[in-house]
Amino acid sequence: MFCPLRGARADDYFNPAALEFSSDQHNAADLHYFNHEGGQQPGTYHVTLMLNNQVIDSRDVSFVQGKSGLVPALTPAALEALGVNVKAFPAFAAVKKDEAIHDLGKFIPDASTDFDFAHQQLNLSVPQIALTMKDRDYIDPARWDEGVPAAFVDYNLTGSSARNQDEHWNSTLLSLRSGANLGAWRLRNTATWRYDLVSHWQSQTTYLERDLKTLKSQFRAGDTYTDGDIFDSVQFRGMQLKSDDSMLPESERGFAPVIRGIAHSNARVTISQHGYVIYETVVAPGAFEIKDLFPTAQSGDLDVTIHETDGSVRTFTQPYSAVPYMLRQGHLKYSVSAGRFHYSGGGDMRAPVFVQSTAFYGLPHDVTAFGGLQVAQNYHAVAAGLGKSLGDFGSLGTDVTLAKTQLPDGNSSSGHSVRVQYQKDFDSTNTSFSMASYRYSSSGFYGFSEANAMTSPASYVMNKRSRSEISLSQGIGDYGSLNASAYIQRYWRSNSEDRTLHLGFYSNYKSVSWGIAWFYTDSTRARKADSAISFNVSVPFSALLPGSAINYSMNAGNDGNVSQQVSLSGSALQDDKLHYNLQQGHDSQGNNVNSSGALDYRGSRGSVNVGVSHDRHSSQFNYGLSGGIVAHAHGITLSQPLGDTFAIVRVPDTANVGVQGSASVYTDGRGYAIVPSLSPYQANAIELETDTLPDNVDVGLDGRTMIPTRGAIVMADYATRIGSRVLFTLSWQNAFPPFGATGRVALAGDDKESNTSGIVAEKGELYLSGVPVQGVIVVSWQENGEKKSCRAPFRLTDAPQSTPVRLVSAVCR
Repeated sequence: MFCPLRGARADDYFNPAALEFSSDQHNAADLHYFNHEGGQQPGTYHVTLMLNNQVIDSRDVSFVQGKSGLVPALTPAALEALGVNVKAFPAFAAVKKDEAIHDLGKFIPDASTDFDFAHQQLNLSVPQIALTMKDRDYIDPARWDEGVPAAFVDYNLTGSSARNQDEHWNSTLLSLRSGANLGAWRLRNTATWRYDLVSHWQSQTTYLERDLKTLKSQFRAGDTYTDGDIFDSVQFRGMQLKSDDSMLPESERGFAPVIRGIAHSNARVTISQHGYVIYETVVAPGAFEIKDLFPTAQSGDLDVTIHETDGSVRTFTQPYSAVPYMLRQGHLKYSVSAGRFHYSGGGDMRAPVFVQSTAFYGLPHDVTAFGGLQVAQNYHAVAAGLGKSLGDFGSLGTDVTLAKTQLPDGNSSSGHSVRVQYQKDFDSTNTSFSMASYRYSSSGFYGFSEANAMTSPASYVMNKRSRSEISLSQGIGDYGSLNASAYIQRYWRSNSEDRTLHLGFYSNYKSVSWGIAWFYTDSTRARKADSAISFNVSVPFSALLPGSAINYSMNAGNDGNVSQQVSLSGSALQDDKLHYNLQQGHDSQGNNVNSSGALDYRGSRGSVNVGVSHDRHSSQFNYGLSGGIVAHAHGITLSQPLGDTFAIVRVPDTANVGVQGSASVYTDGRGYAIVPSLSPYQANAIELETDTLPDNVDVGLDGRTMIPTRGAIVMADYATRIGSRVLFTLSWQNAFPPFGATGRVALAGDDKESNTSGIVAEKGELYLSGVPVQGVIVVSWQENGEKKSCRAPFRLTDAPQSTPVRLVSAVCR
């Protein structure tokens, strides 16, 4: 008799009985979870959650046993928060929002889950049609983190002591930015203390702020500034509600100016806006650039004062205005402000109550319409304008402002202002061209600040007649780039004007960089114009001194003075914490030789800098100290200078742990560090440098994803296992516990188990990390469906370790 044979395919199967190597080994524990390739025990794991291969979050997820491995237990509410349109699929109707489902494909066709156990990553693959219509970088507001209750002080102390042949003087400026957070509310204050012959303390701004998520807006009450998109920005005390574009996805989304000038010595440069000193530093002789101004009002001239070491003082005005930008179709940007005009710069100013409202709206065909209104007892203004993308011809914007001002003598003055803006990048020639021009067509037009400056017929101001700005950037292949900019402002009832001109060429050849530039400044307050030509070159010196460069600069001014400087600059120490600069210079006028040196150390707890300079006429010593102090529920932590939004990193009882991507940020002796700046409403990855962890410390996960709201102080908390790494050999009933049993550490005198666990091997071996000096190992397993366990007390000796892993024997009873 013959029987036909048919091929059959069976899944791979492993018989756990094969693990019973000897009579010393009790029956293996229930290992059916491991019958399939990649099988693991069910439970809760902290995973990196991904949606269609895009990282979403890091969180605890419960897993159950599926047909071929672990599957996540997901709720409809969790899926909805991830952007899945659960309402579009009828199968979800029979499931409660908080009820877990285990097979995503049964509810959403073609959806699946994939758990990479080795990397602790869970990827949800969901068809695009099953997702809500959101931008690809959309972040659900439910995930925004308002942070923890905390308070902080961000400080910047600068000082100098100078002496020349006739006199000696000292100057100190302390700038403070402090705040406190509670829930969604942020209290902020900025203040300065200045000592220069006499002591001056000034509280500049105090306000209370919070976001309004449903409106995608920020509410602020206190001292603040109006937006400068349409009208000139003014300071006031009152309330403000305005949209916040950072709440939008990055794909839907907007400036502090660069201050350029010339110093003839190691000069102290002070920058003021609206009567406040907002920045002060000491610069080397020659052309300088200041690029690190704190965010200020969106427009308003900056007054720059240069204090030379010979006692001379020069000033000029740097124009600053933020050009209104275009919006996508259907998008609205608005601002509503109401309060009392406030000016703290001294002088007699009117302080009327006013209301200002501005709005921008994106129309079809790449058109943006915008307008605004200013209303006060002594002033009325209305503005309207359009912006249009011209495709290959760039973009053009124009607006008209009509204003009526009540003059101190009882009469009124009416006028209008027309503004034209143009922007164009010529890709074919690598040219960027932009122009913004204010043209005041009548002498009767006053801005709101100008109107409030007129308190009597004798105080009539020189109102602006025309103001033009132009900038050009031209790339010249691999040879470098040519930059030019010009600013001219004219006034009614005056022949004087403010002018700033700049022309420069900058290039790099291999590792050598060089540039040549011409500067010209003139203003109504200057006795004469100031112009100069500068040349500089920087050559790496790393072959002999790592991280260093030799620099040369030459500056020739219109006063006939030619100055030359040679310097050696570089960095040293781990993470380039220390920066140094040694300089020798010569001035042709008076045949003056000058020397200077500076050190700048940036550590995890703050920054400190010192500098000295000397020439035949004077000597100067300057210093600076900056950083942050953060008070939170776990104590006080020192930090580098703080941004508006930042994170507290907590790695309990673990010192000197580094944070990736944050230069010189390490935990203090208690295990706390500050990541000084985060992007609000965006995903910020905060990851530990695991190679800086001590041998006796393990962390469950070395990365956290934080999505803070604006001004939030978020806590990135890392669970640590502090203790020894131990390879236990467990005995039980004259043999070993079953292979595959789970072993966990319970603290002595406490049945609560820790998060330290492992799997028992064939000869009773159990490897655990973060093991305390004394405790109990709880070993558990299943045998024939019955749960069993034993307990093994242990105590580690104080004997010195010759290897990173201790070897310990324990008896399980």
